[in-house]
Amino acid sequence: MNRLSLASILLLYSCIVFGQHDILLLKKKQKTIQNFWVGSTIAVQTKDRQWQKGEITDIRSDSFYILPKVVQYSLYRTDTFYFNPVGLSISDVYAMPKKGVLVDYKNGEFQINTSAGHQHWYWIKGGALFKIAGIAYATVTITNGLINGDLSSSQNLTQLGIAAGLFMVGVLLKNTYKLTWRMGRKYRLVVLHLAG
Repeated sequence: MNRLSLASILLLYSCIVFGQHDILLLKKKQKTIQNFWVGSTIAVQTKDRQWQKGEITDIRSDSFYILPKVVQYSLYRTDTFYFNPVGLSISDVYAMPKKGVLVDYKNGEFQINTSAGHQHWYWIKGGALFKIAGIAYATVTITNGLINGDLSSSQNLTQLGIAAGLFMVGVLLKNTYKLTWRMGRKYRLVVLHLAG
């Protein structure tokens, strides 16, 4: 056996032995939505409603460990800060952000970033635009009614009803639009063990 063949076999064997780690799977019923492995960045909300985000350092049969990481961008440089490693049990995970939802470090804690550009159509999906429109329409209607001295007319009551309807649509959208997948019967985290 020549040296090249021996080196190739040893390289292949080391890739097989050291390249296989357990994988953390986010599943919707039986379908896998996302995969996470050692080195992946993950964001989870724990049962105490606190967000954690960082790089996975280890995956065990019922838990995983992350190294929380904060990246701060400025005009001239990018700074990266690391916190102490955190161990999380799979049963401690309450929710995970949906695809495209960004979890950032703001005001001393990790939280979902709902600023412009990070959540497409958030002001409409989250109901804020409808609530603002309802309040503005009611304010204009009441102001015009006070100026004209006929606040109790049926036309003003109809317009106030429209304003209340807009506000209620906003409240309904706010209550139904979710940025996370909540763990339970439908969504769950599982560990896939790879032989090695």
